[in-house]
Amino acid sequence: MSEAFSRGNNHINVVLVEDDHIAATALCNYFERYSKQNSAVFNITRYDNAETFLDSYRHAVYSIVMMDIDLPGMSGLDAARQLRDKDDSVTLLFVTKMAQYAQKGYEVNALDFLIKPVSYADFCLKIKKAVNVAKARESRSVFVPVNNGFTRLSTDKLIFVEVMGHKIKYQLTDGVLEARGSLSSAEKMLEGNGFLRCNSCYIVNTRFIDSVRGYDLEVAGHTLKISHPRRKEFVKALMDLYMGGGKTTGGG
Repeated sequence: MSEAFSRGNNHINVVLVEDDHIAATALCNYFERYSKQNSAVFNITRYDNAETFLDSYRHAVYSIVMMDIDLPGMSGLDAARQLRDKDDSVTLLFVTKMAQYAQKGYEVNALDFLIKPVSYADFCLKIKKAVNVAKARESRSVFVPVNNGFTRLSTDKLIFVEVMGHKIKYQLTDGVLEARGSLSSAEKMLEGNGFLRCNSCYIVNTRFIDSVRGYDLEVAGHTLKISHPRRKEFVKALMDLYMGGGKTTGGG
């Protein structure tokens, strides 16, 4: 493993998994050239095999993974499948000599692929797209305090937040995460992302609301209650978000 580029305040963390030293050096040079031309700061961490990469991988640290498909030992495709078990949203780019193998990358939600030998023009095209996607994803993410530190959650997957004693439960589209904190701190953290508090126990993602009927709130198959004191303010805020956007029904 080797490090390239100095760490900066607004750096983009990239993992390069490439066993070919010449190819890796060329890609690092491309990153440096692109950085100078586009005022971007990249922090590159390189691995020369998939096993070490997976063992060292830390969720929510990296923005982009650029990985060769033809690696010694575990292939890049097999590594990508295991990567998706650890992090299903990090932006993934494949590098390969064979375009037909790269097509399989879409099975693991790869954004795109680069064909070796990689030209600088193709690199610029693909890395610009990867940076834009990664930044958009991170702008819709929040860091949640857990027992051993923090983990990043995508607000696109967060249905609602529930307080449970001294713990917070984050109901996601693909599971549940229990974390430390208070509902008020979660509300502040999610401010500006389309979340509203419907009572003293819940904050809901308005994008998942199916209907409002009286004091019942249907949210992605869950029925939550709107408290009496909050209903008027809640419905008004919901209408303001969607400009009367048709998801609210019923009175009361």
